[in-house]
Amino acid sequence: MTTQRPEQKSTVVVRLATADDIAHVEAIHKVVNRAYRSEGGWTTEAHLVTEERITVDELKEALLDTVNPILLAFDSETNEPLGTIQLEPAEHYPDFGEYKKEGYSSTHTESVPKDQQVFLGLFSVDPAQQSRGIGRKLVEAALAHARENMKRTQCVVYVLYMRAELIKWYNKLGFVDYGEKVNFPDSSRIVQEDTHFSVLRLPL
Repeated sequence: MTTQRPEQKSTVVVRLATADDIAHVEAIHKVVNRAYRSEGGWTTEAHLVTEERITVDELKEALLDTVNPILLAFDSETNEPLGTIQLEPAEHYPDFGEYKKEGYSSTHTESVPKDQQVFLGLFSVDPAQQSRGIGRKLVEAALAHARENMKRTQCVVYVLYMRAELIKWYNKLGFVDYGEKVNFPDSSRIVQEDTHFSVLRLPL
């Protein structure tokens, strides 16, 4: 009588992007734009923002960028790209940390020094691969890298304020909305008026 071995399931591997990942740029580009610009993705903005999230050329530059590192999620068996997330040091953005705050008529300036903050961006998960915990693994790996290697003490993420379900998801990870908001940078690309970001924060 032969004993049937249990089927091994593939796992999700998250790591820093390297120059070798240029070979996967087309596949990674599809993942990002499916996540942001197609229907069904839990990070989709298709009904709110026009044009693709990032071009192939922009993505190539981002994969080689060591100042604003990208972490990638892959399937352990197929080596198929599953998701992305990017860490951007706040000090490289002059307007970062200045927000409109509910209840305040003037601009609210964040008190934590910029060189201690990091911005979370280019967060995507392939819509066809949802429910595998990929998003949580990407965020947790990014937060660990920001804390341990970039020596940051606070992480900030911008979420379109209409995306209540995505804001709740970040809340479960510990991010807090203190009522700050920032305008969408390019009004020509928005579908709905008064499209702005809610600012969420997490101490590291």
